[in-house]
Amino acid sequence: MQGHGVRGELENGRILLVEDADDIRDAFGVLLRAEGAEVATASTGRQAVELAGREPFDILLTDLGLPDIPGDILIREVLATTRSRPHVVVVTGYGEPYASRAREAGADVVLTKPIEWTLLLRQLKQSLRSGPASGAASVAA
Repeated sequence: MQGHGVRGELENGRILLVEDADDIRDAFGVLLRAEGAEVATASTGRQAVELAGREPFDILLTDLGLPDIPGDILIREVLATTRSRPHVVVVTGYGEPYASRAREAGADVVLTKPIEWTLLLRQLKQSLRSGPASGAASVAA
């Protein structure tokens, strides 16, 4: 049963969600699953690299401010570890130069907090629709 008009927007999308703040990670996880996505979560960069090395994901959705490794290093390690390149969507409260570092590391989209859920959902849908990631970085604010 569909409870609202956008349910299922991310149907069958596999998302690796990396966020160290428990409340944000939990809320995003619930919302992404409500949209039909399969979601794996990690609270550290190392957990994310391990998960990405074990199973394929369509999208890496990550924060940059992680407790163990910088977000740009996480992006580089995940992209080097995976067999099929995921789209990399970054949501961050940091401005420059962190956003530029994320793009240089391979981020396809960098969004700054606070972020509206509808904008994030639109970016994730666009990433899933566009097929395999090419590695071309773009920015959305």
